Amino acid sequence: MKSTAFHEMVKPVLVLTCICLVVAALLSFVNGKTAPIITENARIKAENTRKEVLPGAGSFTEVDCDLQALDITGAYKEDSGLGYVISSAHKGYGGQVTVTVGISPEGKIIGMNVDVPAETTGVGSKAGAEAYVSRFIGLTGDSSSIDTISGATYSSTAVKAGVDAALAAFEAIR
Repeated sequence: MKSTAFHEMVKPVLVLTCICLVVAALLSFVNGKTAPIITENARIKAENTRKEVLPGAGSFTEVDCDLQALDITGAYKEDSGLGYVISSAHKGYGGQVTVTVGISPEGKIIGMNVDVPAETTGVGSKAGAEAYVSRFIGLTGDSSSIDTISGATYSSTAVKAGVDAALAAFEAIR
């Protein structure tokens, strides 16, 4: 069998190009089908987190404010006047640490959720543990009275920064 330049060089390139085009089309199709589902699940998770950190809450209205200037990712007022829920994200050791804080109308933290998905298990993840998070309940003003966790300084500092940003934002928007 005689080998030609077409069979050795061009044909493999054409086959790989066709495979890439088919795979790209399939990925685009799957993304189009799953994107709305993923968005809805994220919305439900966020709503459930808001209700978790503000016990007894019904519905929320997003507060119109300059999120970037306040160093937060979201601010919501509970519609019956129960309080506010403010979220922020700061860099920990392994990635973003998201802190969602429920604040009473008087400015006291009444609930808190810390998401540390990329932090080191058993070390940085301690910043999201109930033992650490519970120290912030009842806090007003800032987090200077709360110590960081030894060995998890970046992660716990990110939590403290999130709490401080939420409390400062509360003072600015209430």
